[in-house]
Amino acid sequence: MEDKYKLIPDVSPADTNWTAKVIVVEKSLGRTAQYSPTKYQNITLMDPEKNKVQATIYNTNIQAFEDQLVSSKTYLISNTAVKPTKQQYRSWMGDVQWTISGRTKVEEIQEDHTVLLSSTYDFIFFDRLEKYMDSKVDISIIGVALDIKPKRLIQTWFGTQSYIQDVVLINERFQIVLLTMWENFVNNECIFISNNLTRKLIVIGTHLKVSSFNGLSISTKTNSSFLFDPAFHQAMQLRYWVEQNVDKLDDMVLKKEYLARTPAKLSTPTRDKLTQINNIPGLLAVVITDVKENKILYSSSFSGTLFY
Repeated sequence: MEDKYKLIPDVSPADTNWTAKVIVVEKSLGRTAQYSPTKYQNITLMDPEKNKVQATIYNTNIQAFEDQLVSSKTYLISNTAVKPTKQQYRSWMGDVQWTISGRTKVEEIQEDHTVLLSSTYDFIFFDRLEKYMDSKVDISIIGVALDIKPKRLIQTWFGTQSYIQDVVLINERFQIVLLTMWENFVNNECIFISNNLTRKLIVIGTHLKVSSFNGLSISTKTNSSFLFDPAFHQAMQLRYWVEQNVDKLDDMVLKKEYLARTPAKLSTPTRDKLTQINNIPGLLAVVITDVKENKILYSSSFSGTLFY
């Protein structure tokens, strides 16, 4: 019976009349392209052998599939457009990408793959984030959305302006970390989190980077993705912890106790990672703040630790 379903790597752009069995790993909120009015939604699909593919839904089809292709559920899917991925995106999107349209056939089947899904994540503990700071390594995290700060407009050292917003995450050890959302994530995920703060959402974030900006924080990348309250074992354990500590968490938000815990403290770097000031002329960071317009203007091309 399984033989009639193709595995994701076996589907090529030239293939027709194929059907694949897939589990929805991640389904982002719909968003608008940066330089056009096109709306799109990214979905990560996985077959029973853990092969993954990036699928995209555009414009009116987003609403048409709103109640289908739900995270963690299993489907039979056919008639998707398959095309090679542009070279610059292959490192994180794979060799091919699927486009889901009005011609695509989707049928839900009752199979539970939550254990398989859970095994695909390698979450980094909050107290081990420093190891990945300012590296090119993507990380995944799981935490509780404790609070969210107001969005603000910044001017990057590239000379462009961007909206960012910080989400305060907490784990079962009462450790705090800031998750900085950029641009589209501010207009989508941050609004969703803000509207559901009282639920204390369990947040799973993937393809994130650890930054040294403002001490230590986690930041989104273009290909970052989020899950909220998934039916995973780790998420259910964290939900139980929230229920047992809800009064304490509410009190932390009321008193803003987390402000004293963020940003995360950094350990003293080793001598070989220190840089003498006279070795970096002209590369010091410049920070300018415009309080009246609630803007932070900054320019930075140096990342390191200075000593005299």
